[in-house]
Amino acid sequence: MNDLLIAARKNKYAIGGFNFNFYDDALGIVLGAYELSSPVFLMASEGTVKFLGVKKIVNYVKQLKEDFNIPIVLHLDHGKNIEIIKECINDGFDSIMYDGSLLDFENNIKNTRMIAELCHDRGIPLEGELGRISGIEENVENIDDVLTDPDSVVEFIERSKVDSLAIAIGNAHGLYKDKPKLDFERLSKINDISSVPLVLHGGTGIPLEDIKKAIKLGISKVNIGTEIKITYFKTIKRYIGTINKNDVRHLISTIQNDIKELVKQYIEIFGSFNRI
Repeated sequence: MNDLLIAARKNKYAIGGFNFNFYDDALGIVLGAYELSSPVFLMASEGTVKFLGVKKIVNYVKQLKEDFNIPIVLHLDHGKNIEIIKECINDGFDSIMYDGSLLDFENNIKNTRMIAELCHDRGIPLEGELGRISGIEENVENIDDVLTDPDSVVEFIERSKVDSLAIAIGNAHGLYKDKPKLDFERLSKINDISSVPLVLHGGTGIPLEDIKKAIKLGISKVNIGTEIKITYFKTIKRYIGTINKNDVRHLISTIQNDIKELVKQYIEIFGSFNRI
């Protein structure tokens, strides 16, 4: 699965990592990728895993893969609970992110390396995080924004054995209070020395031209979560006032369609369309 990110890095496009919360938004995400012939990371937070259950998620995504025949990577986003991570590894997730960003450098490496070994035993790639991405989203709540130190990148990658790296360059989880200011010089330095693909979290709210620039400078995966939720609720709010307000099935299909269109917009920006 990491070959997808390696190809994206080589050809200077990014693959979208989209968070789903239930089956309806998951299908909307996949439909968007399918219509544009794009690979996609279908990302479950620990909250989603607890809500739906690992085996139910894996079985549903397995069916999506059979139905649409595009590269769909089932990814655990911001894994922190070791037991949940192990369950996802053992029961069929395609990719794992371990978030040790709240730990000091040595303990982040220690824990990330341990998870990497578990993942690699199953042929599963691991995404780690160096630096601390601020903001609040799901089980992520960081007040301080600690930008990734380029001088620590090579050591972290070599010792932790990660396959991709989430970095902090001014991006944040959730909604931005002010216009985000990405540190492109820092990104360029990191990309020059990194042996693995780089990941940008907190894509919702970053100006589209900045996302494009970040991809040119080495970002290979961009995560979008908050905007999926916003679209979900906006669709419900708009739908309540319509003539079909009592038709639950039509509501769900409308949610799926709106999320599909959102995902397609991002895929166009990321440049991952027609990559299959």
